[in-house]
Amino acid sequence: MAYALRNTDIYSNQTEITIADKLQLLKQSPLINQIEALVFGVWFDREATDFSSRNVVDSLVSLQASLINLKAIFIGDIEDSECMISSIPQSNFSPILQAYPHLEVLKIRGDGGYNYGYEPVTVGLAFNPPLRHEKLKALIIESGGLRHQVINQICELELPALEYLELWLGRDEYGGTSSIDDLMPIIAGVFPKLKYLGLRNSEYSDDIAFAIVDSPIIENLIELDFSMGTLGDEGAEALLNCPAIQQLDTLNVSDNCLTDNMLARLKQLDIEVISDSPQKHTEDRYCTVAE
Repeated sequence: MAYALRNTDIYSNQTEITIADKLQLLKQSPLINQIEALVFGVWFDREATDFSSRNVVDSLVSLQASLINLKAIFIGDIEDSECMISSIPQSNFSPILQAYPHLEVLKIRGDGGYNYGYEPVTVGLAFNPPLRHEKLKALIIESGGLRHQVINQICELELPALEYLELWLGRDEYGGTSSIDDLMPIIAGVFPKLKYLGLRNSEYSDDIAFAIVDSPIIENLIELDFSMGTLGDEGAEALLNCPAIQQLDTLNVSDNCLTDNMLARLKQLDIEVISDSPQKHTEDRYCTVAE
């Protein structure tokens, strides 16, 4: 059983019941102990003083004794027409991991660490303190600009069951401050059970490719996903020259900056190569999702 909760009209002058109140109403349902997945859309409105997801997180933590079968959470099911991805205001998610030891899937859209230069960042996506979670299998973070601090905190988590890691790294103009150095613990194998690694929407996809081919992590992966990034022929050549690439089931290079000749060579690999929506091959490369 799954439920989706959201504010329906964030621009209305009328007072609407909050997401936190909706969760408390859900607590009264005799079926609450059967809920396995929760999806949260817009939680803020024009009258809010704290736009971050902190109230959603706090409300979920308060319901841990009732949501005993909760396995999956998605916070940030928000369209661009409601709030641009780089502005979706997230918060600290360690309390959720602490409150729900049986959680298997955590998906987050946004970061909230980008402030358009107006004021110091006081909120934003975080995993603090670092902790161990035995059951989490999938962690997905979609962002127009993921801060390096967030990646560093993820790498400090102990997630022995993690099989699926997807990070949208984004552009520096919208808060994406990471570099290949921040990803090295992941590429070096800090999550040993990974089967899917998606380092997507990146401005430094070639650097990622160069690092991955020199790491044993590729021997354990089923799918490697570079989509929406800036992978060029240089990075793709490194992948082609890595014998372990043939051990993958799927290589996703969709929406990158590869020439037709390189795409044809990749297609000759004895694996599934996804190459939808190729970008025009130019010197100026941009990841797909930013603002």
